[in-house]
Amino acid sequence: MGREILKAGGVVLPAPVSITVNDEIIWSADTGRTMSGQMVGEAVAEKKNVGIKWGCLIEGDMMQIRRYLVPGFFPVSFRDDGVMLAIESYRGTLSKEQLGWLGGEFWYRSVSVDIIQR
Repeated sequence: MGREILKAGGVVLPAPVSITVNDEIIWSADTGRTMSGQMVGEAVAEKKNVGIKWGCLIEGDMMQIRRYLVPGFFPVSFRDDGVMLAIESYRGTLSKEQLGWLGGEFWYRSVSVDIIQR
């Protein structure tokens, strides 16, 4: 894998400026507070929620991100806890802030997305 930072669908994506990994705990359906305020329930799983941000990108790089972060489920790999981790995932909203045409290329100021483990 070398120095790859992020892969989706087996393809290396443009290097992001930041990746934020949240380890979210999934609780049982009967989780909640009793009348005395005591928390009850059972942790049933831990899943990753990954926030990814890119800085300035040309349109071709943004289209590659869009091509591989597809609607539906897909594999994604990133570094977490000292290893390259591969998870089956889906994405949230893909947000793009446009800069416009500069030097004959169309540019984006920023692109961001949340990837959620299935």
